Amino acid sequence: MAKKLGLALGAGSAKGFAHIGVLQELESAGIHVDMVSGSSMGAVIGGIYCVGTDLKMLEKFITSLNLYGYLDLKLPLSAGLMKGGKIQELVRVFTHNKTFAQTKIPFCCVAVDAETAKLDVLEEGPLHESIRASMSIPAIFAPVQLNGKTYIDGGVLERVPCKALRDRGMDAVIGVDVGYHGDVKDVSNMSAYSLMNHTISIMQWELTKFRREEADVMLVPEVLFVKGRFQTDQAGDCIAEGRRTVRQALPKIRALLEEN
Repeated sequence: MAKKLGLALGAGSAKGFAHIGVLQELESAGIHVDMVSGSSMGAVIGGIYCVGTDLKMLEKFITSLNLYGYLDLKLPLSAGLMKGGKIQELVRVFTHNKTFAQTKIPFCCVAVDAETAKLDVLEEGPLHESIRASMSIPAIFAPVQLNGKTYIDGGVLERVPCKALRDRGMDAVIGVDVGYHGDVKDVSNMSAYSLMNHTISIMQWELTKFRREEADVMLVPEVLFVKGRFQTDQAGDCIAEGRRTVRQALPKIRALLEEN
């Protein structure tokens, strides 16, 4: 009996465009994914993919997109700099206004309940609402009120949501981590905003590095050359790097799926 394969797409803002390349290369290699989980940008790309969106079309759109045009300043400035409504509408269009129950490939995403400090796995209702909750980067996007809870970005607690796939019966799990992983970084000329972001990345890495073992194969695209959260000018390079990591890991992935 074939193993059920789960793919966990991690948080990482614009670095997460690498997920498109990962998905493209897995498809090209004939590797079928039975379920996808996503956190933050991983939730965005995962949800769009699971409704059946053509990856070539998605790549073409992303590489020509000015994401800054979808950032809606929130006034008064409380709880977040941006409303996130324009990006949510973009996700709604790309997920064809579908619900979790209507995806072609089973999908779930994670978000953090800000009041209870617990990670929730979201898998019911309209995709765009839960994806918007999962990508609520603290202080950047306003939190989302959903199902009577106040949600912030899933990456706060679970950068690469592998456990959600295990809990839902996946026999093998591939994770994709596009975030900071402990590299030495020059902080001497960082702005306050950049230093805040780097501090958050350090904290996320401390959580993530102990959870990498939850994946049977962890793909780590080298995309830390991307500095901004919303820039798309290097999206093509990120996608190419996603493809490269899959090609490099293919022997390991195939051996995993052939194990008894």
